[in-house]
Amino acid sequence: MEEEKLDLPEGIDIRYTEVGDAKYLKQWLMDPTVSRWFPMDDEAEIDDAVNRWIGFYRYKCSLTAVKDGIPVGLSTLYLQPYKKLAHQCEFGIIVAPDQRNKKIGTFLINNIMHLARDTFKIELLHLQVYAENPAIRLYKRMGFTQFGEQTKWLKGRDGVHQARSFMEKELI
Repeated sequence: MEEEKLDLPEGIDIRYTEVGDAKYLKQWLMDPTVSRWFPMDDEAEIDDAVNRWIGFYRYKCSLTAVKDGIPVGLSTLYLQPYKKLAHQCEFGIIVAPDQRNKKIGTFLINNIMHLARDTFKIELLHLQVYAENPAIRLYKRMGFTQFGEQTKWLKGRDGVHQARSFMEKELI
């Protein structure tokens, strides 16, 4: 498995996600520069997404990047509850808007891949992303390949459809 160097970005540490990280996740998702890349439409939907995302903390399958004790990024494995599906899972990742382009995303992806493979025996890691999201460059650099696209996935308030891409990476 090709991976980038796992050195910590300067001043960044990593730990398992905690319930208290929810307020940071919500803050990031409420930011219009971030929310445009997620399907939630209003605060109630964001609250629901935060609860689902943070809820995985109890399985120790979610990692939080912190700087000076403050969360700056989060990545979660959405573990499958069924044995026949347990070899694969989707993951989510988010980095605080003011902390982007500082290798935090690379760091989180490398660490979530290690956690997936070594702890949860995940063989195939996948994600879904807006087809126009610039993060696709990072995912490709990390070895993820596109395996599909849904052209009319999301319909915005303006009635315009947006596509999503499906990407995956084998971890074995």
